[in-house]
Amino acid sequence: MWFVFLVVVLAAPALLFSLAASGRRLRLQAATPAPQCADWPSVGLVVPCAGTHPDMERALRSLLEQRYEGELKYALVTATAEEPAAVLVDRLAAEYPNVTHVVAGRAEGCGQKNHNSLTAVAALGSSVDVYAFCDSTHMASPDFLSRLVHPIAAGQGKFATGYHEVVPKDMELVTLAYAFCVLAMRILQGVAKFTQPWGGAMAIERRTFHEQGIGVFWSDNVVDDCSLTTYLQERGIRVHLCPGALLRTRAEHHSGDVWRAWLDRQILFLKFCVPSQWVLLGVLLVLMGLIPAMAFIGFLGGITGLLGLPVLVSSGIYLAATAVSLSCLRPLMPHHIPLLRLMGAFWLTCFTACGTFLKTVPARGILWHGIWYNVGRAGRVESIVRK
Repeated sequence: MWFVFLVVVLAAPALLFSLAASGRRLRLQAATPAPQCADWPSVGLVVPCAGTHPDMERALRSLLEQRYEGELKYALVTATAEEPAAVLVDRLAAEYPNVTHVVAGRAEGCGQKNHNSLTAVAALGSSVDVYAFCDSTHMASPDFLSRLVHPIAAGQGKFATGYHEVVPKDMELVTLAYAFCVLAMRILQGVAKFTQPWGGAMAIERRTFHEQGIGVFWSDNVVDDCSLTTYLQERGIRVHLCPGALLRTRAEHHSGDVWRAWLDRQILFLKFCVPSQWVLLGVLLVLMGLIPAMAFIGFLGGITGLLGLPVLVSSGIYLAATAVSLSCLRPLMPHHIPLLRLMGAFWLTCFTACGTFLKTVPARGILWHGIWYNVGRAGRVESIVRK
């Protein structure tokens, strides 16, 4: 019996070892020199802007100062002309001549971000060859857009995606847990079976966007990226991951409520848009929550004599294997993190993600930026309630 217990509790460290190996390969791919191209396509970069994020101006300027050799237009989008983000966008539009401030209005039948992006696409029209989409709060390196668009420019595909990494500015467990979650998701992006569009950094050929009806598909959907996973697969459109197209997100004193709300949305997007992956994720997250709980109980039971020496030894092996596997994963973080802090963040992630998944089982909608979306099959919005 104790041998079965040992095999089960070692499943989590084994997964971490696998993530570390995949992450090292991804890091090598991201470190390649900036791509070159004889004829860069014209690009319209769509950036939905909302809220009052303290890093928004710095992030937008990093996008506005890209070293892209082709023609580049910007459509910065806000829902209204009066919201705080609109004031910043107006100021940037006056400073940068290739920036247009697009006011989208309130969404009625889809996610507000989808509505913003569709309004910007309509404003750009056929004036560009490629539509690119980015979030407004992530820092971009000067060659970010070139790396993102290169697969399309080189004729390797019609749809490309990048991703982001979280740079923790403190050693608080919630901040580190958020960074660990994003790292794990980024590494999974590098596994071909799990590569999906990420709305924070994706590009698509304009003709493909219209011929494949992506605008129509977005017009009644809750989210722009996860919803496209099955849609693109059904149409034989491969999503090319660009490891070097990596945005950076600064996190400091990250709120537990904000992190849990973000985690809740990520899981719910899968539930409504890719239910098969949601089920698979659920099995994994439940195991990741149960395994450390079993190990801790086994350790306490072993030292008190209630469960015997083999269980105590098995629990000790689990703790040692977790420490070793996280030490292999640690170099993939943006900067050095003490091992004990990373172990604490890992276990916090295990328990929180497991509990969050269980909460999504009965859910019938998503709360996002103060808007409640009742969501049906394939991520279609059935109704909207503004709070």
